[in-house]
Amino acid sequence: MTNRFSITYSYYFRNYYRSRSFYLMLLLVLLVSGLMVYLSFRYLNKLPDFIPQLKGKAISTSLKEDLFLYIWAFVLSDLPVFAAVFFGSPAISSEIENRTAFQIFPLPIGRSVLLMGKYLASVSVTLVITAIYILVEVVTYLIVFPGQLPVTFLQSIGLLAVFIFSISAFTFLVSSIFKKNLYAYITVFLIYFIIFSAMNIVFELIYSYNPFFLLDNAASIVERVFVNVSTSTFAVNNSIQGASISSIMVALLVMVLYLVVSLVIALLIFENKEVK
Repeated sequence: MTNRFSITYSYYFRNYYRSRSFYLMLLLVLLVSGLMVYLSFRYLNKLPDFIPQLKGKAISTSLKEDLFLYIWAFVLSDLPVFAAVFFGSPAISSEIENRTAFQIFPLPIGRSVLLMGKYLASVSVTLVITAIYILVEVVTYLIVFPGQLPVTFLQSIGLLAVFIFSISAFTFLVSSIFKKNLYAYITVFLIYFIIFSAMNIVFELIYSYNPFFLLDNAASIVERVFVNVSTSTFAVNNSIQGASISSIMVALLVMVLYLVVSLVIALLIFENKEVK
């Protein structure tokens, strides 16, 4: 079983990093990283203007560092979504649409092994992509603020890794439902960027309730460990301090639940999926 899984993982990992989607994401990350480097040096002294309550005020070096890392993490938290869409959305639907399932399903490898091998390969490639951005961020930070990275940076990276596992699992779930890649692509984008946003508006403005259970809200913890300002909600309890431990644990729990539930449902659908 272990040998079959490692073979499956290696096969799909090679396919991912040789695909056009990988090079497209690589180009996107390099462009975004370059833009962030330019903005970091160009607008370093204007960082307080990004937070309304700090606009026009003098701030400490430590707070400036937090704002710097917050903005980089804010952009970073969206990159796994695009990577998951490129790598995860067609993961299962492509096997049906391209008719490759006829060659893969009869192989003496369990479908759960196939799905988990492909899932972890997708996660691995996404981690590689985001690692490039993080490396550029670290180098830029050390140039601007010589010294050690704060502990909150490691917390942010750890939470980002959990989010990558979660959003990848969610896209695999969506992919298991459809038989065409385009439908899977569109559905993930619609749910994450439109439906979740619409739900935020409804809950915040009409019911005055923070929908912490939405994946995009949980993902915002990646940047909120530096400055507790969420751009995905209309919450008024924003703070220039980092998110509390309780907020971090709630966001972590939400992401883990999305991960587990999505994978379980995807496995159930995939195990019973018929190819016609």
